[in-house]
Amino acid sequence: MKPILATIRLILVFIGSLAFLIVGLILLFICLGSPAISRFITKNWARFCLLILNVKVNFSGRIPSRRVILMANHRSYVDIFLVFSRYPASIVAKKELGRWPIIGWSVRLARMILVDRSKKSSLIATMRAIKAEIDKGGSVILFPEGGIKDEPLTAPFKHGSFKIAQTTATPVVPAAIFYHDHGMVWGDESFLTNFYRQMGHWRTKVDFWIGEPITAPTDTELMDAVKSAIDLKLKEFNI
Repeated sequence: MKPILATIRLILVFIGSLAFLIVGLILLFICLGSPAISRFITKNWARFCLLILNVKVNFSGRIPSRRVILMANHRSYVDIFLVFSRYPASIVAKKELGRWPIIGWSVRLARMILVDRSKKSSLIATMRAIKAEIDKGGSVILFPEGGIKDEPLTAPFKHGSFKIAQTTATPVVPAAIFYHDHGMVWGDESFLTNFYRQMGHWRTKVDFWIGEPITAPTDTELMDAVKSAIDLKLKEFNI
């Protein structure tokens, strides 16, 4: 039964994402690329995917009401749906995601910033793109661990985005994601292998917290404060 359920969900996510993509592109064309339309489509697409996958989210905290950089620990592809369902904004993601059929195209509606972590030039371009989005008054979502990590707490953070937060005087909002089933962590296996292994379960439970904006005198102190806030919440979830 599990492979059948996973197959049904995969098909529904694919078809639903295609429908949201088509409608989103039409609305963006009519509304001349309105960010509000992008956020509306992205949020509802993410909520649709969580519904189909039967992800039960225990949300706590507060949604940011101003321009911020939201930073979360990263454990699964489902993280993207979680964050978008509450706070759709430009997201920094690995370049491979942009090549995923339908899902990658759908994420582009959220003004995705792609990064090739193997190339220094791409990392520099990513930092510039993050700053450009913030300078335009937009918010940015990123995973400061630099990829999916199989850790009980956060892995060491990448430093660059905290420098941007300081130079643009942008508060950083910490977010913590905790899956009750450790199998949700997407390691070295392929997307389909992980999907069929996990999405054959009837329900996935996750705790998702968004904290208060954090500022600090220096970028290093800011990074330490954000990391500590996320780690503290992960410890609470794991009790």
